[in-house]
Amino acid sequence: MEQKRYTGVMVKCEDKILLCKRNNEGSFPGMWSIPGGKLEEGETSQEGAKREFFEETAVDISDKPLEFVGLIPRHTRDGKKIKGLMYVYLLKTDTQIEPDFSKAIDGEEHTEWAYFTKEEISSEKSGDYLHKLAEIILQ
Repeated sequence: MEQKRYTGVMVKCEDKILLCKRNNEGSFPGMWSIPGGKLEEGETSQEGAKREFFEETAVDISDKPLEFVGLIPRHTRDGKKIKGLMYVYLLKTDTQIEPDFSKAIDGEEHTEWAYFTKEEISSEKSGDYLHKLAEIILQ
């Protein structure tokens, strides 16, 4: 199986990170995740992260500095195989970014959004790898 490349943005505001709840129809139904998706041909992982963030939240972060913070394996729906890697970038901000799914190109992928402290995030809600990365970011 060819490894796919994904990218996403973790937003940190004070001692919380932004997570978006996946809808029940697509991949990772009902899980809390970061805005992100597949890289397109010819784009860098950072370019893709900014594009995916805009497509899923309707918030333009193209002029914001992002910091690469890690890779998360992406698994098949049955969880048995790794189908690719997600490049995760961090956006630090002093004011909360508020996604507008009704105006986003791919806004239907999520049902709600919220900011979470380290104590409020669990691996059951967000998956083991994202949970661990969030704990590191929120130390």
